[in-house]
Amino acid sequence: MSIEFPLGAKVRFTQERLIILTPRDRQGLTGRVGEIQTDSDQVRKPTVYFPATDDKSELRLFGVDPRHLELAESPPRPVITPSLNDGVMRSTSRPGDVESASPDEAKSLSQSDADNLFD
Repeated sequence: MSIEFPLGAKVRFTQERLIILTPRDRQGLTGRVGEIQTDSDQVRKPTVYFPATDDKSELRLFGVDPRHLELAESPPRPVITPSLNDGVMRSTSRPGDVESASPDEAKSLSQSDADNLFD
């Protein structure tokens, strides 16, 4: 059985895995949510990053068996909303990206303007 988690997914260790860990490791990982940092299309066993908390330091685990993990939260998906002005769909997931105009909005150069570009 192959288990894959998308890049950026929030995961935690399963109870079955936590039970067999040493008491010290179990205490350090119980309740912690980490983030998948490797693409499952490239790597079978992902890297999981657990950020620092008030009482625990940051932790990065390489080559974690995905069968020992469960999904805590899916990564955010890009939000695509229509513009009320022109009907062109634009992604709002990355502010500052260059937006392309629809073919109807594209302006064509006159022949003389096009010739001037190459002079």
